[in-house]
Amino acid sequence: MTLPTSLCEARNRFKRHLDGCDWSELTAGRKRILEVFLRLASIEGYSAVTMRTLAKEANVKAASIYFHFPGGRSEIVAQSLRWHYSNWGYSILEAIDKASEPEQFWDVLVSAVARCQISIPASDLWDLLVRMDRAGGFLETEFRREIDHWLDLCADLFQASAAAIGYAVDRGRINMVMSMLDAGSNWSEWSGDAADLDAIAEQAIIVSRAILSAPMGSLRRTAAPDEMAIKYSR
Repeated sequence: MTLPTSLCEARNRFKRHLDGCDWSELTAGRKRILEVFLRLASIEGYSAVTMRTLAKEANVKAASIYFHFPGGRSEIVAQSLRWHYSNWGYSILEAIDKASEPEQFWDVLVSAVARCQISIPASDLWDLLVRMDRAGGFLETEFRREIDHWLDLCADLFQASAAAIGYAVDRGRINMVMSMLDAGSNWSEWSGDAADLDAIAEQAIIVSRAILSAPMGSLRRTAAPDEMAIKYSR
């Protein structure tokens, strides 16, 4: 069975955006600073990471940080968030590209997002900074638009996947699924054992399907694309 065209298009838009991020100037020094910032901010909190602390942990002089990132802290924050979602996004792509039919695609998508959200500490930091920006507006306007576009692409992928298995859902219902996955580190109580991720991912799939099936709001069950084709061919 092949995937519906609309789902393939959503996947391709997702990938095109990731491929559009230019990392050609990501030297080893710049990469280390970004990764150290994400690690420190995930452990100590975004506000606790000073340029001096960052320089010490990255084992570089403070002045060299400005050499790598002339824009200072705001540039580091934007680039670290972009670096994280790029790596996160390619991990999701690697997983969903193994799916060959719609039902499998949904389960693989949910499982991959759940695993990344729980096992990568910076995922929670990313979500937190995006929410903080909604309230405080500290990100640059252009980068904020980029983040909004990225979130739309993620939601488009989920929505196209839900439609491919026969659910006509509005954005609110898709946001419910994504919010459940975003909160994975809270409800999963993951011990850090990689073996436990399988059970957690399975639980995420079960809950996501329950959200799709719940009789609320504008949700309605429709025939899957292949079922529709059979119906109208009779």
